[in-house]
Amino acid sequence: MRLRATAATCGAVIAFAVCASQAGAVPSRTSSASDTKSWCAAVIRANTNAGTMKNKRFLPVDQVPAATWKKVVDLAVAQGDRFIALAPNEIRTAVKHEIAWFKRIKANHYSRNTPLAPWTLAEVKQITNFEKTKCGISFS
Repeated sequence: MRLRATAATCGAVIAFAVCASQAGAVPSRTSSASDTKSWCAAVIRANTNAGTMKNKRFLPVDQVPAATWKKVVDLAVAQGDRFIALAPNEIRTAVKHEIAWFKRIKANHYSRNTPLAPWTLAEVKQITNFEKTKCGISFS
């Protein structure tokens, strides 16, 4: 269960990093509702385009090829600061820790078994819950 939730959430962050990269400048942060709407739309669009989500449902981790995982990690590391800036306030700290985890994954030769620290299971659940309740995203 922990690995599935982690992998699904990772897909959200990575694909969002792709979207942030393509979008160019980071939009201004004017309201919580705006942040949530932008975050959700970007996560859904990017993950669908990347092939890690279908119909607002993340694919199971065993259906994400190694090459896709590597690309996701590289993009999260490269676009981490932008991704953190776009994150809604209520999940920003969790996103910061998730980006730190991606950096450790890259340093660990893209191992999916890299320990979560400093990201915690509670923060994984926080992001997952946000995506479920605010974005309508499902996890396989």
